[in-house]
Amino acid sequence: MKRQSLKKQTALTAVNAALVRAVGFAMRLWVAKRLGAEAVGVMELSQGVHMLALTPFTAGLPGAVSRLTAKEEEKEQALILYAGRQMALKMAAVLTPVFLLLAPMISSWLGDGRTLPGLYCFSPCMLLIGVSCVYNGYFYGRGNAWPPAMSELGEQLVRLIATLFLLGALPRLTVAWRAAMPALATVLGEAGGLLVILWMSRNLPGFRGDERIGGIQKKLGRISFPLMVSRLSHTGLRTLCGVIIPLRLMAAGLSKSEAMSRMGMLSGMVMPLMFLPGLLAGALATVGGPAIARCKSEKAENMLAVRLLLIALLAGWMSAGGLYLLSPFLSQRLYGLAELSPLLRAMCPMAVILPVQQVAGGLMTGLGMQKKSLRASLLGGAVTLLFTWQWAANPLLTVWGAGYANMLGHGLTLLCSLISLFFRPKAPKKEQLFAAQ
Repeated sequence: MKRQSLKKQTALTAVNAALVRAVGFAMRLWVAKRLGAEAVGVMELSQGVHMLALTPFTAGLPGAVSRLTAKEEEKEQALILYAGRQMALKMAAVLTPVFLLLAPMISSWLGDGRTLPGLYCFSPCMLLIGVSCVYNGYFYGRGNAWPPAMSELGEQLVRLIATLFLLGALPRLTVAWRAAMPALATVLGEAGGLLVILWMSRNLPGFRGDERIGGIQKKLGRISFPLMVSRLSHTGLRTLCGVIIPLRLMAAGLSKSEAMSRMGMLSGMVMPLMFLPGLLAGALATVGGPAIARCKSEKAENMLAVRLLLIALLAGWMSAGGLYLLSPFLSQRLYGLAELSPLLRAMCPMAVILPVQQVAGGLMTGLGMQKKSLRASLLGGAVTLLFTWQWAANPLLTVWGAGYANMLGHGLTLLCSLISLFFRPKAPKKEQLFAAQ
């Protein structure tokens, strides 16, 4: 499989992301209508924990595999894939039983026992997604976006079919089990996506007992650890906010049912629209990290970074403008909630912040700036948590305060990332920087 140009990788990844997001967005709309705002709120609570449990697999390891693969010769690349796959299998063998044992306590900690079925249904995803992410990182590091694209598309199609079948065939489920069906459909979808990428990788060489495996795994660990901690902190703070928001809304005078519905509006209806520019930004971040790692000079790095960030900024502005103008239509026609329109308009700046932040994070990973990315993420998450606690309990703000706090935290993370990216000290040669990681 030959390396593709940056434009071709970005185009392929963006088109595939558009198809996947289109399917996912349509499915999410249908699920929101089918479940109702209360069940969506329960689903969002459990999905926050899902994301946290997946962080060791989705954040650090694939980025480390991608970066190492981009730096090494072709003969060593398959060895990196094997080492990463073994790490994913070992991590899943440890973390999955721990997750199952802790699920009842986690459900109690979330403050809603109805999240427990969703936690149980989700647990196989750690193994499936862990192995898939390693293969994705390997192919992106090689400059070949085709296998990950096909895997993601296959996963989403299987997930769609499973969601439609499960929610359509089982209409009389309780709120807890209705909220768990999307998690079960995700497991089936991830299994389908893994089968696709394994089939496309069937001709790759295998390794057994190579003495270099241990050294490669240590390198992967050094690169992936800051990325993993950064995502863990971000996802953990997001999960904590998901727990805090209903509690603080109830402190503002809302009932439990109304608080869960308001959180469902923000997290399950408004925020997915804010991620629409991620169709392009995700592609830029995914292919931009390995591309900037292959740059031979700081000037080339800066030129590539500016170009990708400007594209992300343009996509964000266009999406924000479209969402602002179409907010009444989206609120009434898609969700059937006219009161959603003012909140959607107020959150439109997030559609600009998120894609630029996503691309900046991918570029920082490619440059080996994981620790600075971690500090920016921690600072932004702490600010989000602090102001969510204060503003969501304000009767004049309620869910609007939670949205503003989220926007403030992401904006601060973006500012810190851009400062680190463009005002970094003179670096040694790339080979020395890579060895230091």
